[in-house]
Parts: sequence; C-alpha cells; structure tokens
Amino acid sequence: MLETHPRSHCATRRFNRPLQMAALTFLVTVFALITPTSAAVPQLERVPLSATAVVPSAIAPLTIRAAAPAALPQPAAAPTTMPTGGYVISLIHRIFPAKAWNDAVTVAWCESKFRANDIGFDSNGTHDRGLFQLNDGGTQQYLFRMLGLNPNRLELGFDPVLNVRAAALLYARDGWSQWSCASALA
Repeated sequence: MLETHPRSHCATRRFNRPLQMAALTFLVTVFALITPTSAAVPQLERVPLSATAVVPSAIAPLTIRAAAPAALPQPAAAPTTMPTGGYVISLIHRIFPAKAWNDAVTVAWCESKFRANDIGFDSNGTHDRGLFQLNDGGTQQYLFRMLGLNPNRLELGFDPVLNVRAAALLYARDGWSQWSCASALA
C-alpha cells in the first residue's frame, strides 16, 4: 500500500541541526537493534553511477545483480517489506559522495521517513516517488534515462537502490535545490 504525505511537510519548518542529527542517530541505533543478523542481509556490490542498470532480482530479501547491457530492468513493484533505516543509510553511503552523506540522510528522512513506497501528490498533478521523492513531471524520467533505464517505468521510482542512484545524479547536477526539504539543511 502506498503512503501519502502533504508536499510541504518540511518546507515550512526550520530544524535544529544538532537535535536532528541526534534523533537520526537514535533512529538508526533502534533500527540496527531490530535488523536481521548480518548473515541474513545480502551484501551489495559497489556499482558506479555510470555503469549498467542495477535491478533487484527479488524484492524480499533484496539482492542486487548487474543486468546485461541489452536487457531491460525487471518490473519493480512497491516492496512488500520496507528497507530499514540502516539499509537506506548504507545505500546513501555507497552511492552519494562522502561530503553529502549527512545531508542526503537528512533529506531522505524529511522527504519520506525512509519509506521506499512513499508517494506525494503535488498540486500541479504530478507525483513524487520513493525515498527521495523523485517527481514524475520530467525529473524522474530524465534521471532514469541517464541511468540507462526506461523513463516510462515510473514504478521503478519505488526501488530503493534506483531511487538513491537517481537522487545522487540529481544532487551532482543541482545540489539540494530540487528538494523541498533542502530548507531542513543548515
């Protein structure tokens, strides 16, 4: 089931950065206590952003494999189990540059509360999808085209790995200016 939120939930507030980071640290600690053992969690291989598309071979447990260059990604559906906060943070650390880690975690938390199936409805009729709330009014399509994915497969925005990879591309191009939660950054 897709979860919705009002689009301006972070744009109108200013956050106390130390308090916010303390809260995120607490949440990550709590999530780490309830995550499966490391033997049950598959390890991801590091794939450069310009490499071939990465798609999940199964939704629950999430394992990642590189697709053949000519192959299209398999259909992605909203995950039946939500990735943990620790998993989302590890994706951010693997994909974003180190200087952007803290801000990326803050923006992802503000945009979606780390819910991969989160969807936001904008007043202009477009929708924002996934962890970083990629907009389907052209931004998501552009980013997926840059990743070598079919830009018409909007459901791929709910894939946590693809969403974080696309967000990293957008960050590299525009910084945090494209996210309403940029106002939460100091």
